[in-house]
Amino acid sequence: MADDNGATARPETERNREVNNEDKEVDISRYFNDAPLTIFDEIVAPKKPDYFNVQSASVSRVSDYTLPDSASNLPFFNSDGLRTSAASSLLEPAERAAEHGAPNDTHRDAWIPSEQTRRILRSVATTAAGGNHPDRENLTMPGLAVHGDMPDPIKNASIHLLGEDENIHRNVLTASDVTQDERGLRNLIQAGCYRAAVNLSGRLLAIYAQGYGKINQPSKHTPHSLQLWYTRLSLLAKLRQLEVLENESRPFGSLDKPDMYFRFYPELYGTRSGSMASFAFRLLLAEIPSYCGKPKQALDNLHRLLATVNRIVANLRVGLHGEGTRATTKTGEQRDAVRLWTARKSRVLVSVVNCAVGMKSYVLAIEILEELCRLPEWSAEQLGILRSAIGRVHLFLGDVSAAERYLVRKEERTSSVRELVDSGLMAVAQNAFQEAYNCFQSASAMDPSNVMLINNMAVCLLYTGQLKAAVRLYESLVGRNPLKSLQEPILLNMCTSYELHTTHCKQTKLHLLRQLNRYKGDAADIQCLKLAM
Repeated sequence: MADDNGATARPETERNREVNNEDKEVDISRYFNDAPLTIFDEIVAPKKPDYFNVQSASVSRVSDYTLPDSASNLPFFNSDGLRTSAASSLLEPAERAAEHGAPNDTHRDAWIPSEQTRRILRSVATTAAGGNHPDRENLTMPGLAVHGDMPDPIKNASIHLLGEDENIHRNVLTASDVTQDERGLRNLIQAGCYRAAVNLSGRLLAIYAQGYGKINQPSKHTPHSLQLWYTRLSLLAKLRQLEVLENESRPFGSLDKPDMYFRFYPELYGTRSGSMASFAFRLLLAEIPSYCGKPKQALDNLHRLLATVNRIVANLRVGLHGEGTRATTKTGEQRDAVRLWTARKSRVLVSVVNCAVGMKSYVLAIEILEELCRLPEWSAEQLGILRSAIGRVHLFLGDVSAAERYLVRKEERTSSVRELVDSGLMAVAQNAFQEAYNCFQSASAMDPSNVMLINNMAVCLLYTGQLKAAVRLYESLVGRNPLKSLQEPILLNMCTSYELHTTHCKQTKLHLLRQLNRYKGDAADIQCLKLAM
């Protein structure tokens, strides 16, 4: 997102903002407790009703993307992958450092337009100011698909099930409680109030004449407005508001309309080249069909994205600008640009792996992960993360012996949380739940704040017939750190454990709702409590 200066400025005053705040391409995922679904956050296993929700947790962030069928008798056993907040740990040296280290914005903003878009941009550059009027089909015309604010489901459920008096304990931010700018948007996201953040994003986009009812209505775009859209669509994906997500993302297409490029607005940006839309926004739009149950479409999108990235890398390697024009940059800048776009290529390949897993094309996922392993820039730790991912995909294939080659180390003693989790997942695959429990317990001793390791231990207790011990472990976890442990996968497992323990469990579920109401923002899906509304 843009910097915090003057967020309510109208589009016609944006030029100074963009000149002063083009230092970084913003990654909104750093504001989330956990980022959109990737193989490095969560490898989604086939949904089977007889599996519990055992999770891998290489860091303490918790993903709550995948929810099981609420009618299932048992929780979902989700053998997830590498929890690194949108692969940030894996890609930090190769991508994030490259993003922040690129000295020239033209390298960061580079994109190759289609031939039709290139012709229109050329026409704009050679036409007198105000004399160019592109056809509507050559314009990007987004708008909000829903009218009014998204409600707070935790507040509504608490009032309905616990009474009006419980509302006095609800102390969360709303869109009206923060500054009406991107600073306020960040504050809402950091507080876990994603629905309120969606509401505020709608108010801010209305300034650009892109509010409700404005789909298919022409409007001007700036990097700031596009960052607002990127944030809003990321939040909608996180909240699983899939119909709204699909409708609001559709007008952007592949971000190739002429008005997505700086050269479309010479009165604001002169002859500046490149795309106003961030690369992260392009990647999100390519992935959205996979969130909506269309992984094949997402895979096609990602391969088109990958083809363009490959062309940019090839241009840079022969000394040209990323778009293919003649470059006048210094050797060091050109080298940094190659590093940046090579890292972006790796990020696209990670997304391709996630789509392949979503399509159950596990062989394709393994092939791409092996290709990533062959890249020279990874550290030993990063190679270990990639190898863990390969092993876990082999588990999805049911090939335990192949998985063992990647997940089990030859050393007698393992030394990292990730290695212990890998060993635990291997034990789970072999139905050795006591051994798995021991692995997760050892990992938890090394990382006591990691709530997902406690979740794994509780699930192993369930599978070894120790239901009461599992319930006590869950309750102890929530009692010690409700702010961190009240996560959807854990709540779902807790409620299912209560149902297995007794048919009279409504009061314990209501107690969890009461804690959600007092400690959490508005992002949680209360269906995880399995309460009849």
